[in-house]
Amino acid sequence: MKRLLILIPLITILVMVASCSPAPAEVEEPPTQAPVEEQPAVEQPAAEAPSGMYAGLEAAQTGERQQYAYVSYVTGIPYWLDGLAGMEAAAKLLGVDFQFYGPTDLDSQAQAKIVDELVAKGVDGIVISPYDPDILAGPAERAMAAGIPVVMVISDINSPKGVGGGSYGWLGGLNYNVGVTGGNYIAENFCKEKDPCEVGILTMTGVTVHEERKTGYVETLAQYPNIKVVEIADTQADPNIGLQKGAEIIQKYPDLDVLVGTDSVGGAAAARAVIEADKVGEINIIAMDRDTDLLNYIKDGVVDATIASKSFTTKFMALHYVYWLRNDFMADYLDWKAAGINPIPTITDTGNMLITKDNIDFFLK
Repeated sequence: MKRLLILIPLITILVMVASCSPAPAEVEEPPTQAPVEEQPAVEQPAAEAPSGMYAGLEAAQTGERQQYAYVSYVTGIPYWLDGLAGMEAAAKLLGVDFQFYGPTDLDSQAQAKIVDELVAKGVDGIVISPYDPDILAGPAERAMAAGIPVVMVISDINSPKGVGGGSYGWLGGLNYNVGVTGGNYIAENFCKEKDPCEVGILTMTGVTVHEERKTGYVETLAQYPNIKVVEIADTQADPNIGLQKGAEIIQKYPDLDVLVGTDSVGGAAAARAVIEADKVGEINIIAMDRDTDLLNYIKDGVVDATIASKSFTTKFMALHYVYWLRNDFMADYLDWKAAGINPIPTITDTGNMLITKDNIDFFLK
């Protein structure tokens, strides 16, 4: 900074002197010089192999693209599309390839087998949405032991984080907070004038993320004396079972005020059940996630709101995390593996967003 302060006034003085000096006299051009003898070419050292934070991108330019995998479950439902778009965007930016794997049902053993197969294949990194936190722990730990970085999204496994554990971190919206947000929204928008205010919940029993969301709803709604959770039903991630369970709750509780879906399957099932019962406008609905069917129900006034995870952001960041870890982005700063340091956040809360009729048009394409 001191050098800069000295240089600035010096430059100013030189400019002023130059502007005040008389024009230079014409100078006779020097005679043409003899051609310079050409020097022999100096052999350049071979380029080093790509390394560091953007090794994948550099390797892609030479045709050697790194391979990453995302393993989930019930892979046929529309919920995954936003997250896959985020991964596609990250893969394009980083110059890598990724593939989406997983059973079409809730088969944790099939998920575990897929992870083990990816380890044997030697992929560069794995992102996992585990259905069962215990069954997926072993395969994830084997991947990490093989030097393949692993991160979890949406739900987590029962295994330590970092070097020697089953993953380096978890990303997603905190699922309990989904229930807190939704429960307070119900109390403030649907139940202020009602006593009692009856609420039914459609969820997926035994699935960690849904248990956390359900618990968030139940504990938040319990803080309001006029609100009563009358029944909790299991959709088993099946739209037809969800419709059946929603219809049963409506029939059993003719004064039902609110139906909750802890995912898009439950939310859409609640919408169809309310339509079939001819109670649109009488029973309020709040759901989770943002597939097209659910968004159209909000547009049509059947569903009041949905709490959506930031799926694009979560998967976009997750692929960056495993990419950074695979390419040792801290290599010039710290040997974090030898030091036993986890270089990424153990928990990355990407948050959630509330979608209602007021902002629905921004989400419908």
